[in-house]
Amino acid sequence: MSKQICQYHDFKVYRASYGYIVHNTHKGFAEGHTHVENYNTCMVLIKLVERKQLPKSKSKHFIESLIRISDDRKYINMISDLMVKVAR
Repeated sequence: MSKQICQYHDFKVYRASYGYIVHNTHKGFAEGHTHVENYNTCMVLIKLVERKQLPKSKSKHFIESLIRISDDRKYINMISDLMVKVAR
């Protein structure tokens, strides 16, 4: 069972037994949420998506999380390109 602990613009953050869930309310839950272990990571993800900024982190999970919670096609393409570069 998870409980909403925060709402920041179009994003909701839930506390789950294994960490946190970030959900973009403009997308369905199944395709618009991601799981993270740290609350601060939730806020970094949200702020990067809102500002349409590239992350400093090269973690595959972190980049995939940005893609999952974004609803901006141009930003998703930019992040996807970064993921391809990281995979090389």
